[in-house]
Amino acid sequence: MTHPSGGQADRGLGAGLDPERTITVALLGNPNTGKSTLFSALAGIPTRIGNYPGVTVEEKVGRFSHKGRSIDLVDLPGTYSLRAQSPDEQVVIDVLQGRIEGVAQPDCILVVTDATNLERNLFLASQAIDLGRPLVIALTLSDLAEQKGISIDIAELSRRLGCPVVPVVAPNRSGLGALGDRILESVSVAPPPAADLGPYLATIGGNRTAPAREAIARYAWIERLLDGVVSRTPTVAVRLGDRIDALLTHRIWGTLVFAATMLAMFTSIFWLAAPLMDLISTGMDGIGAWAESVLPEGAIRSLLVDGVIAGVGGVVVFVPQIAMLFLFIALLEGCGYLSRAAFLMDRLLCGVGLSGKSFIPLLSSFACAIPGIMAARTIENPRDRLLTILVAPLMSCSARLPVYLLLCGAFVPNLPVGIPWLRLPAVVLTAMYALGVVVAAITAFVLSRTIFRGPSQPFVMELPGWRWPRWDVVLERSREAAWSFLKNAGTLIVAMSIVIWALGTYPKFAPAADRQVPEAEARGEALRQSFLGMAGRAIEPVVRPLGWDWRIGCAVIASFPAREVVLGTLGVIYNLGDVDPGAEEGASELARRLKAATWDGSDRKVFTLPVALSIMVFFALCAQCASTLVVIGKETGSRLWPVVSFTFMTLLAWIAAFATYQIGSQLGW
Repeated sequence: MTHPSGGQADRGLGAGLDPERTITVALLGNPNTGKSTLFSALAGIPTRIGNYPGVTVEEKVGRFSHKGRSIDLVDLPGTYSLRAQSPDEQVVIDVLQGRIEGVAQPDCILVVTDATNLERNLFLASQAIDLGRPLVIALTLSDLAEQKGISIDIAELSRRLGCPVVPVVAPNRSGLGALGDRILESVSVAPPPAADLGPYLATIGGNRTAPAREAIARYAWIERLLDGVVSRTPTVAVRLGDRIDALLTHRIWGTLVFAATMLAMFTSIFWLAAPLMDLISTGMDGIGAWAESVLPEGAIRSLLVDGVIAGVGGVVVFVPQIAMLFLFIALLEGCGYLSRAAFLMDRLLCGVGLSGKSFIPLLSSFACAIPGIMAARTIENPRDRLLTILVAPLMSCSARLPVYLLLCGAFVPNLPVGIPWLRLPAVVLTAMYALGVVVAAITAFVLSRTIFRGPSQPFVMELPGWRWPRWDVVLERSREAAWSFLKNAGTLIVAMSIVIWALGTYPKFAPAADRQVPEAEARGEALRQSFLGMAGRAIEPVVRPLGWDWRIGCAVIASFPAREVVLGTLGVIYNLGDVDPGAEEGASELARRLKAATWDGSDRKVFTLPVALSIMVFFALCAQCASTLVVIGKETGSRLWPVVSFTFMTLLAWIAAFATYQIGSQLGW
């Protein structure tokens, strides 16, 4: 089947374009086709990132110049079809058709297609052609196609489609100049003709649904289009990449490799991030000390030092872990491993009612639930997307780690478990992470068979070829993640920290004039008499079955904006003063104070092993993160689900903490 050339001599949509006006080009393509790599190669780094008006889907725009013309390159979310099934896919269609207020309709669509899987990728391209806009096709991974014995007649393919087709190899910038030329030319010629599906639709039975008939017709059209254009030379030798894939996608060996990879990644994050976290902690302490020395004593100094600076410090101290986690994820994604891991995990996730597309959001939630929840936008099925959002906060994020480390180090006996180098505190720490995963799996299983009853979404994806990650892309991904964490979580946590400061400061407590009270003791008593202390004593009947006194309850209330706030609150309430959780010496002193703490009016110890385990289990499962609840509301477009999440996770955490304390006490721990 031959298509007309599209009238290259005719003046088209862009004939009246102002030669000084910036051209807008939309970058469209399937996931794992090299779209992000091509975007970075054309537009460079950094880029402008924000949200499209009225929606939470991210807008990513880069600008570059070619032959004196400025070109804005809009990187659209990866999609397999222009029939929208997810928020990301709906935004793709709205941008291409100019339906988003304040966002210009693209002058040209640049469709990224994988040369090693041309038939599958041309499905999206054929839908884009039907939009009647100027269009250019970038043929990526052309070098890998040659290695696989795939030969493509570029000129004939371009003639049949009626639009330019340009082979590119983005990592070494091959073909980018020609691609820029074709983009400039495309805005001044007629768009390519729409795919003529009529003859193919006529041969399909009318008893199918409309989307299925369209898909069958399009693939029949593509098969005829590529006849004589693509040829394959059989290769006898088994490629190294195929051998690696056979190992990494194996049900047993692949799972073991994945577990080892994740263990190595998380261990490296905690180890490598520690010096940077200590440096940031020291810096924030220095800023706080400087502010305390230059400001006169009073409410303003307390607000800035104990509220604003402490709030900022509580956020930025975890930026290294966030950045490093996404650095590792970007490396694994850039080389192609994450696609294999998602394929491997699909079988396990389907067993609990999710799909392989939930893997990346859940993995991201180990650093912070906010980017994990936002990553669920790529899940087309609303049921699977909502399920993923609801269970993502159960993954133990980095903010829970200081709580685990303090209590494991102080109250879990340092005994060997089976082998000398494996100690009980390390086993308990690992169990806290495993607890969130197991509970999330059980929750998804129950919800998918009750409230969200229905089949899991089929997981379809192409495995990209193995390749070396681009360091500029990897570093930019890490920077974006760190900034997103600060922007989304930081502002709210700082605001909530100020509120907690006010609740913990007022009403003011003044000791009797004839009584000399040490400063630390005065601060502790002031907190007891504050609104926050009153609230802690009010909820003591609720937390006492967990083995907690009013002071632990007070710390839990204070930690609602961010879990790590509990350490500073405990430090003040147990007459120690503010404590930096990143400083080993401070944490050790806090641990000694906690071990010495007794219930009011008695010699009975407040903190025991069952109490410590109860607190850790509670923080592993509770919804002690205001910013996460805000993001859940934004991503679901409803105020109901944050309330449901908070209520469900709080009740679940209380029940689990109650069981832990009661069982531990009965066993005499």
